Amino acid sequence: MNGPKMILENMRRARVERILSTPPSGLLVSRGFRRFLCVIAVVFSYIYLFTLLLPTSVIWGEITGGEKVLTVHELSDNQRFLITVATFIAWAGVLAPVILLATYLFLRNSMRRVTSLPDEFLDEREIANRDWAFKTGYLVIRRVGFVIAGIFLVLKIFAFNPSWDLDADGNRIRTGIEATLFQFDQYLASLTTSGAINFYFNTIALLTYVAFTFPLTLLAWRESKFSDSIPAPVSLAPLEGAAKIARRYFIMAGSVGSIFVGFILLMSVSFTIRPLGEFLLFSGAYFLFFILAVPYAMFVYIWASIKTVEVLKAAKQNNYNQGKYATSAIGALIFFVITQLLGVSIVVLFSQIGNSGRDNPLLLLICFGFAMIPTQAMSFVFIRRLGKGEKAA
Repeated sequence: MNGPKMILENMRRARVERILSTPPSGLLVSRGFRRFLCVIAVVFSYIYLFTLLLPTSVIWGEITGGEKVLTVHELSDNQRFLITVATFIAWAGVLAPVILLATYLFLRNSMRRVTSLPDEFLDEREIANRDWAFKTGYLVIRRVGFVIAGIFLVLKIFAFNPSWDLDADGNRIRTGIEATLFQFDQYLASLTTSGAINFYFNTIALLTYVAFTFPLTLLAWRESKFSDSIPAPVSLAPLEGAAKIARRYFIMAGSVGSIFVGFILLMSVSFTIRPLGEFLLFSGAYFLFFILAVPYAMFVYIWASIKTVEVLKAAKQNNYNQGKYATSAIGALIFFVITQLLGVSIVVLFSQIGNSGRDNPLLLLICFGFAMIPTQAMSFVFIRRLGKGEKAA
């Protein structure tokens, strides 16, 4: 009878202890970084919404005019502008979800102490800010949904009630309204021309993201006003906790590796079983994998980079334990620099994709991406040695 309750209670207690033992610190709780995350979450939500509300099939129809365009020189200024818009939509449609998910992970990690701990571990200000953020977020989302539903109810009444005569001369005004509503209805229909499931999935995913992120954004913005962030306990100072940080990194990196290995195995099976491969290709499962896996991999990479800087700064302040562990610190620093150089190279190569007159750097980009995994892992091998050495001192 008490078995499931005890299991849930032990899981809750373990989660609380884990949060208390490794609270967010450093850049994650800084005022500038929290506000930067808030701005990114809001701005890219609107950018993604903008890409959903522009019918790309209609835009490309306007560009080609029903005919195949041979050269760029044959395009008019209006067509070139539309190509710019369509290209922006294509890039934003791919990058915005990745950035939004990575932003959510960082916000959640930054605010996990306030959002996840029971009231007895928080002060009055944190409890008040948390309750205000979630209450306000719920009210805003509820009212926005109510207003949108009301607008469409009015449109439905005007569009499908032919008994309304809004002018003494007959149906002139009503006809004008119906014509406008018909055009609006055609516009809404055009949004799904590239696939109704794809459009509604993206729309529902964006609404879900806003529902989860909006309270976090409000809380992070309000909490960023206060600089008295709760520091890590003395027993878990960055250098002393280096082994625990390294252990957490290897768990997260192992998760990322398992996801990509599973994806490769699934692709191998799909090549063998043709119906499965066609289903995965045309159902958007491959795209969904990248939407879910790539942001998490970015989060692990950036989180690990932040923690590496914190541990190396703590090691320097500790004078490398009278120089006994300078070798481990140097090793961690060397592989950290290599990892960051690879990251910068990936950004540069990514910006060159699609440029005319250049070789496609996609293969090199993928190679650099995979090379970052062992280099960052080696950096944390040395960080783990720092932690073990500090405890042994």
